[in-house]
Amino acid sequence: MNSQKETKNDSLLFQNYLIIFLDILGQRQELRKIKGIPMIEEEKPIFLQKIKKTIGTIDFLRNSFEDYFKASNSYETDTNLVPPEFAQEFKACQKSEVYFYGFSDSIIIAVPLMSNDENCSAKNGIYTALLATGGISLLAIAGKTILRGGLDVGVATKIQKNEIYGPALERAYYLESNIAEYPRFVVGDEFLEYLRWVEHKDYKTLRGKVAKEQAKLCQTFITQDTDGFFMLDFLGKSIKKAGGGSIDSGIVKSAYDFLVSQHKKFVAKEDLKLTSRYFRILNYFHSRMKVWNL
Repeated sequence: MNSQKETKNDSLLFQNYLIIFLDILGQRQELRKIKGIPMIEEEKPIFLQKIKKTIGTIDFLRNSFEDYFKASNSYETDTNLVPPEFAQEFKACQKSEVYFYGFSDSIIIAVPLMSNDENCSAKNGIYTALLATGGISLLAIAGKTILRGGLDVGVATKIQKNEIYGPALERAYYLESNIAEYPRFVVGDEFLEYLRWVEHKDYKTLRGKVAKEQAKLCQTFITQDTDGFFMLDFLGKSIKKAGGGSIDSGIVKSAYDFLVSQHKKFVAKEDLKLTSRYFRILNYFHSRMKVWNL
C-alpha cells in the first residue's frame, strides 16, 4: 500500500503556476445567521431563503468563470486573415491553458507556466485569467457581491482533476488574507518578476514574440496602489480596451453606487475597519472615473 502511494506521488508534475486566489466576501457572515435545521414548519422558508442566497451567489460566480473560460478555449481563430503558409503557426499562437475550481466560498484559478512554445500558451493563459478576474469581479460588485484576491507565481502541482496544491497556492492565499485588506486583487513580487523575465527574453520564433508582447500587455493590467503594493487595475484603460466593450460605464456606475451604499452603512454603524476598507475601494473608483466617462 505504501509503495502505491509513493508511485502515485512520484508521477506528480511540479512546475511554476500563476495562482489567483479569490475570496467571496460576506458569505461566512451570512452562514453564521443560520443556527441549525428548522424544527417547525414556519421557520423552513426563512432557512431555505438564507441557504439559497449564499449558494446562489457562489454558483453564479463559479458558473461565470466557467462560462468565460469555456468561451475562451472554444474561440476559433480566423486563419483567413493571414497567408496560408502562416495559418497553423498563427493558430498555435492563440493556445492557452487555464484551470479553475471552487472550494467553499473561494475560487482558485491556475495557469501552468511550463511550456515548449517559448511561453506563448502560458502568456495567453495569464492574459485570459487576468481579464476574467477583473471583468467578473466588477460584474459581481454591480450585483452586490464583493471579491478580494491575491495573485502570484510559485511552485505547485495538479493533484486531482483541476485541483492545485503547493507553495504557489499558499502565497496567493497569503496575499488575499493578509495583505489585500480591502476589495482589491494584490499582485505578488514573483508574478511581476516573471512578466519582466518573459518580456526581456530573446525569442527567435513567432510564438516567442507573441509571448513577449503579451507579457508587456499584462504588465499594463497592473498598477501600484497608494500603500506601495501592486494590484490588478481592473478599472484601468488597458483592461477596458482588452475587454472589447464587454463592460460598459453603466456596470461601473452600478458597482460604484453599491460601494457608496456599503460605505454609508458602515459609517452609520461606526464600524471603523469596514468604513476604512470601503473608503479605499471608493478612492480607487474615483481615480478611474474619467476612464469610463463618469
